[in-house]
Amino acid sequence: MEQPVLLTSVHVVDPQGPWHNQVVDVLLQGGQVADIGPSLKAPEALVLSADGSMVSPGWIDGQAHFREPGLETKEGMNSGLDAASRGGFTHVAVLPSTSPCVDHASAVRNTLALGAQAQVAGIPAEALALACLSEGGQGAQLAEMHDMSEAGAVAFTDDTPLDRISLLQRALTYSKVHGKVVVDVPLDRDMNAGGLMHEGVYSTQMGLIGIPHEAETLRVSRDLDVLKYAGGRLHLATLTCAESVAMVREAKRAGLQVTCSTTAAHLMFCDEDLAGFVGTLRVSSPFRAKSDRDALREGVLDGTIDMVVSDHRPEDLEHHDVEFMLSPDGMATLPSAFSLALSGLKESASDSKAAVEALVSAMTQGPRNVLSLAPSHLEAGQKCDLTWFHPDMAHRSHGGTKGVNLPPLKEGQTGQVLGVFHANRSWTVQG
Repeated sequence: MEQPVLLTSVHVVDPQGPWHNQVVDVLLQGGQVADIGPSLKAPEALVLSADGSMVSPGWIDGQAHFREPGLETKEGMNSGLDAASRGGFTHVAVLPSTSPCVDHASAVRNTLALGAQAQVAGIPAEALALACLSEGGQGAQLAEMHDMSEAGAVAFTDDTPLDRISLLQRALTYSKVHGKVVVDVPLDRDMNAGGLMHEGVYSTQMGLIGIPHEAETLRVSRDLDVLKYAGGRLHLATLTCAESVAMVREAKRAGLQVTCSTTAAHLMFCDEDLAGFVGTLRVSSPFRAKSDRDALREGVLDGTIDMVVSDHRPEDLEHHDVEFMLSPDGMATLPSAFSLALSGLKESASDSKAAVEALVSAMTQGPRNVLSLAPSHLEAGQKCDLTWFHPDMAHRSHGGTKGVNLPPLKEGQTGQVLGVFHANRSWTVQG
């Protein structure tokens, strides 16, 4: 981004920033926000405009899998960060459940080095390193959390449910020292083992083993009790149930240091969408009933749910093009995460403005709080880190990912990314 860029007549969405809700011009130059205000003049700048477009601080994806090292044929750091940039994200927290996994300091440094190489290549999005809680991600012996924190890990997760209470207890205790959040996926895999989707009317009609609400809610309750005892910081990843949201809401009111997330796709899809055996929609934790989806939306709108993540899990054609029973869990969601989440929230919000503000908060300030990142706002003199988008434009994927397991788009789906600007790197639809 050597040439200055002037974004004209953009609506600022930055609830904690000085320009929130104002329509202004934004001048970007030399990797910084050079000026903000109405009717700016910059004859040498590349002028970018789109009627009704908006700009916000750069979005952060709190959970994505790039398959490197081990399964680069499915993705890789470069293609993953490229897809993230095209999806509107300037930062991505990269999951550590690779092969080998990220369970020691040198592996954390390798993740960051791979991300740095992508930035040298001009890709805007930056990789943040998530690290395993346990050695080998096996859930038995606690990994060297302090060393990995010093190496740059922003949070700790095995990317799988923690079955041993003692491991969670010790991890939370240590989190009081290094200050990084401990992440658990609240799902009891032993309850209806082999379940393929939510247990309900549709699983019964399809003749499939279902995963009941209780597989999640029992773990949420357990984890909150452990947090009360051990202290520290706990994040519950990929909530799917109305009762789970209610328990976290109450725990926050009681003063516990707990945060939570759901995925963009969980704000759009429910178990009904799997009818017809749509293998692409097999995810873990599963899409549940419409009432649960509505509760997730309300949780984002009222701030109970801190982060909306992509949970990007790309697959190649060989592993994706199989029958439903063999379908791997997960979708390649980065290219459409914003649209999935926004279109879902619009169906439940009082108006489009409320949906946009809640989602932007869950992809900017929320992740920064969870991952202990410095605040970022749209201000003159600040490092360039922003996302340009249109909330009402029909959605079209900008691609970038190697993954073929892309989520199906619904009729009328809106929300289009127009560009990202991060330091001296950028990607735009008009560039």
